Amino acid sequence: MTLNKGIINILIASFFFSIVNALVKYLDRIPAIEIIFFRSLVSFVICYSIVLKKNIKIFNKHTPTLFARGLFGAIALSLYFYTIQQMPLATAVTILYLAPIFTVFFAIFIVGEFPNKLQIPFFILCFIGAALLKNFDPRVELFDFLCGIFAAMFAGLAYNMIRLLRGKADSTLIILYFPMVTIPFCIPWLLKLWVTPNWQELILLLSIGGFTQLAQVFMTNAYLYEKASVVSQYNYMTCLFAFLTGIIFFNEHLSLLSLLGLFLIFVGIVFSSKFAPRS
Repeated sequence: MTLNKGIINILIASFFFSIVNALVKYLDRIPAIEIIFFRSLVSFVICYSIVLKKNIKIFNKHTPTLFARGLFGAIALSLYFYTIQQMPLATAVTILYLAPIFTVFFAIFIVGEFPNKLQIPFFILCFIGAALLKNFDPRVELFDFLCGIFAAMFAGLAYNMIRLLRGKADSTLIILYFPMVTIPFCIPWLLKLWVTPNWQELILLLSIGGFTQLAQVFMTNAYLYEKASVVSQYNYMTCLFAFLTGIIFFNEHLSLLSLLGLFLIFVGIVFSSKFAPRS
């Protein structure tokens, strides 16, 4: 298995996203939509300053695709952060990381990228592994579970928008559109749900923005460097990080089925990448 630039970038992104997941779980007093708002503010300030420095036009012929990337991402993130606060961390993360399956599916129609037929059994293996990780947790309500599924679907759409923008838009501009869309998306909800954070919570909220910015940079570069069908499978690494985080910080224990799920996902990742068509 060759670790090219795309794969290396998505692995680094997965690590930073895992830190963000843990902080969101820890800040259970703060509504998910408020966490997203602070996260987006930090991202906007950083990206906008870089875009100005590079003298990049914010609005161009690719604006509709950029906006779609931001909108799909905003919906996915809102649903995802909600599930993190409502379900065990590992379960919420695992459900979201069914997104690679949706990414590959949507890539057929949106980007015109087809997976190798030999990959399909390993996609299924990843899905089975994810189902075992979830372990039919009785603490997971149907509504919360469906929110997680839709988060994965919209994440898959967002990733394909990034792929469409390959070679057409600067990576910083692609990232900028995420907070540009998300901030106004959050405001109506904040009017009803706002909770004033204390100093510790404020620092952690801003840290979420910083770590997310790093993760977004590496994730965006991953999809620019490599095919969606390859990169998307490595998103499952965040599931592994989530289980370790759950054990160490949130006292979440692994069942035998969960351990089996981890193994199946790892095998699925390795072999689906091996058989993936290359750029």
